[in-house]
Amino acid sequence: MLTIQKIQIYGFGKHENITITLKDGVTIFYGANEAGKTTIQQFILQILFGFPTKQQAQRRYEPKISTKYGGQLIVAHPLYGQCTIERVKGKAIGDVTVYLEDGTTGQEELLAKLLYGYSKASFESIFSFSLHELQGIEKMSEEELTHLLLASGTTGIQHLSALEKRMEKEAGELFKKTGKVPVINQKIAQLKQLERTIKQEQGNIRTFEDKLQQLQILEQRLEQLYHTQKLQQQQWQQLTVQKQALPLLKQQQILQQTLTKYEHIQFPAEGIRRYEQLKDRLLHENQKLKQLQEQYQALENNILATLDEQTLNEMAFLLQQEATWHQLMVKEQNLQDSLYLLEQEIEGQFRLLGVQEQEAQEIVLGETVSLQQEEQFQQQLSMLEEAKIELQFYERSMEQVHIDLDAIAKQQQQLKQESLTQEEEHILAQWPQRKRQLEQLRAEKWQRAKQQQPHYVIWLVCMVGLLSFVYGVLEKNIAVMVIGAVLSVIILVLIKYSRQAYKTPSKEQSQLIRKLEQEEANVQTVLLKKQQLEERWLHVNEQQKEKEQRYAQLEYKIQQAEIVSEEAIQALQQFLKRYRLQGTIATTLMPELFTRIRSVQELATKKASTHHLLQTVQAEKQVLYQRLQRIVDGVYNEQEIYMYLRTAYLEAQQNQQQAQQTTEQLASLSVTMDGVQSRIESYTANISQLFNAANAQHEQAYYEIHEQFEQQKKITAELQAIQDQLASLNLITQQGLEEASVEEEMLVLEQKQSLVQQEIDQCLEQRATLQIQKDQLLNDQNYGQLLQQFEQEKAQLQQLVEQWASKKAVATAIHETLFRLREEKLPHVLTKVNKIFCLLTDGRYEKLSINDEGYFMAQDMAGLRYQMVELSQATKEQAYIALRMALAQTLAASAPFPLIMDDPFVHFDRNRTNKMVQLMKEVGYERQILYFTCHDAMLTHWQKEQIVDIAALANERGVAST
Repeated sequence: MLTIQKIQIYGFGKHENITITLKDGVTIFYGANEAGKTTIQQFILQILFGFPTKQQAQRRYEPKISTKYGGQLIVAHPLYGQCTIERVKGKAIGDVTVYLEDGTTGQEELLAKLLYGYSKASFESIFSFSLHELQGIEKMSEEELTHLLLASGTTGIQHLSALEKRMEKEAGELFKKTGKVPVINQKIAQLKQLERTIKQEQGNIRTFEDKLQQLQILEQRLEQLYHTQKLQQQQWQQLTVQKQALPLLKQQQILQQTLTKYEHIQFPAEGIRRYEQLKDRLLHENQKLKQLQEQYQALENNILATLDEQTLNEMAFLLQQEATWHQLMVKEQNLQDSLYLLEQEIEGQFRLLGVQEQEAQEIVLGETVSLQQEEQFQQQLSMLEEAKIELQFYERSMEQVHIDLDAIAKQQQQLKQESLTQEEEHILAQWPQRKRQLEQLRAEKWQRAKQQQPHYVIWLVCMVGLLSFVYGVLEKNIAVMVIGAVLSVIILVLIKYSRQAYKTPSKEQSQLIRKLEQEEANVQTVLLKKQQLEERWLHVNEQQKEKEQRYAQLEYKIQQAEIVSEEAIQALQQFLKRYRLQGTIATTLMPELFTRIRSVQELATKKASTHHLLQTVQAEKQVLYQRLQRIVDGVYNEQEIYMYLRTAYLEAQQNQQQAQQTTEQLASLSVTMDGVQSRIESYTANISQLFNAANAQHEQAYYEIHEQFEQQKKITAELQAIQDQLASLNLITQQGLEEASVEEEMLVLEQKQSLVQQEIDQCLEQRATLQIQKDQLLNDQNYGQLLQQFEQEKAQLQQLVEQWASKKAVATAIHETLFRLREEKLPHVLTKVNKIFCLLTDGRYEKLSINDEGYFMAQDMAGLRYQMVELSQATKEQAYIALRMALAQTLAASAPFPLIMDDPFVHFDRNRTNKMVQLMKEVGYERQILYFTCHDAMLTHWQKEQIVDIAALANERGVAST
């Protein structure tokens, strides 16, 4: 299942810097009008499928007060794990970057893989729908509504149907089997006429074809000769290039043989310059080292006898510890003061806790007060608090249920008062007999009305007779006049007879019919009233049943909450006994209990640490004091001992000053000598490396190898220049070229070229003669024009036939595809649709099916079938939603996308809305659902953590309303 875990909006429409964390299942986005619900819905679609281009009519939602445009979607993918899809302003549809869990990144190609190849149109046709799509269902015809439902039940059928009709229409405009107007039919007729005309001209130009065949043979022979001549020219050019390359090949061979003598010569880059520099530096450093050694020996001879360095160093060290000595003294006093204050504070904390006995205090200090213990204690408190809040909530809910049940009882009493009177019941009981009487009277009245009008045949014969009589008078034809007169008389007698046979209904029958019709209107009114009362009574009973079930649930929940509250109180009491806490502690003070206990334990730990630190300071101070006494050779108090130490140190320091200066000079000279010696060793090593690189044992051999290396470079450069010249000549082969063979081949080729040229001249003369004879036959250009026109018409016909065949093939393929979709895929989808449709209509309708004419039918529980246009607006929407939900379930494996719905249930009553909520909860276990609504009544069906309040979210981020 592919789920959206987090929505990060940089800038999109009115939203800026918004982060929304989503969970699996159903998430409700709630907000008033213009809160930005549709903006978030479009953000999800546009991050997945790209921003609309400027040529498209869709809104781009570019921010008006921010430069940031775009955002991120963090999704959990069944194949790639957690993925981040980021799209920001860039090219037309934005720049998208996809970050996978393993560190892989990609653009549109990787995003297409994540979305299983679905486009935005395919995604919206199945997984995203809104109120705007459902509002037009009421105005659709039966055919339009069926087409819409088919498009919802089978992916892509809408576009395929439109394409099939267009292809059939365009193919019909090109060709029909018995048609004359289509383009191909007209073109075939024109070709037949041209073919007859061409056959008449062919008898006059038989000789022209012979000339034409001869010309074609000559043209083919000329083409062969020209091709042979071209090959000979290419061969001549190749031989010329080989002749030019012979001297270069000889020189190349000589240089390669010479170069083999210097194959193993190696020499470092700039070897001579580097060697001479190192040689000069090594000589200079050797002289400098000799001078330093002489100076160092002179200083060693003049150095004074060394005094007691160990004693002087000990004095210097102790003087450096003077600050430490004073710090130890101050620290000792501070620790003693801190230890006293900690003891006083611990006593105060135990008094606050009410623990006075020493044994109880030790128990409190030894008990564990870890964060886990405190968290367990807080959980007990939270459970107690939640149980009290839950108990109060259930009690308020039960009071509300009492009020609702009282209101339902009043409604039932009012319905009993509004029930049918005895007179109305009597009218309904007598109506079947009166209805049969009314239908019998209406039948008699209709029969009389039918007999009153003569048959249309009689009137037709009468009209023929009158016309015959008029025609006979005008033409003075007595026979026609007599026939017309006889027919007219016969018709008049029949009309008179039919009028006599008609009986006028009596006045009593007319009054009885009007009376019965008035009773029929009254009965219809009473029946409507009865139906309305039955529906209201059924609705009230359902409400009463629902409230009674709610009352029983609340009673059970109140008992459970009381049990939980009592258990929490007992657990808290057991928890307090562990710490020897006496008395009753208020619930509001319990959260501070662990803070107090932890505070006194921390103070006790701090006291022990302070005492240990005091002992450490005193021991360190005693060690330092003993060392001071050994140096000053006497017993002095702690305040004056360092004054005597400084005096003794100054006297000893003066004796050592001169010896120290000499020692420093020796040390400086030693460092300088070490640096010179290291440089001498470095230069010597570098010279050895140069000799090794050139494979030389001494300086003279090194210079000789350098001369050989320079000769090698010169030969290599000359050889490279020759190879470049040979490469520019584009020789096919350089092996086995000899000057004598090349010249012999050029001579033979020259003779062949001469023979070919002679044959070309002869063919040209013959072609000119035949061309003159052909031109004479073509003085009359009628036949040529006819042939040209015939070929052009044939080419046009071929193009039209190809167009017709391609359109017919496309239409046939689409027809077969639609048939397969409806016969194979749609029944599988309808199996799931019937279950959902029956649930949404609360069992009113059993299933949806397609009749023989291809239209959707709805069947109720009684077996009656209804066309889709006969259903209410809400029932049509429920059928549409059922098809969408069923198709999404069938595509769970190949397209596990979330469902996005924008308030499509506004026409549902409360009962069917509850059924829709039940369906959403069931589907939410299989895939994520994002539902956008502005109706607060929907919020009562969902948990608080499932609801995202867009207005509150905007206020938190400081989003200005636009």
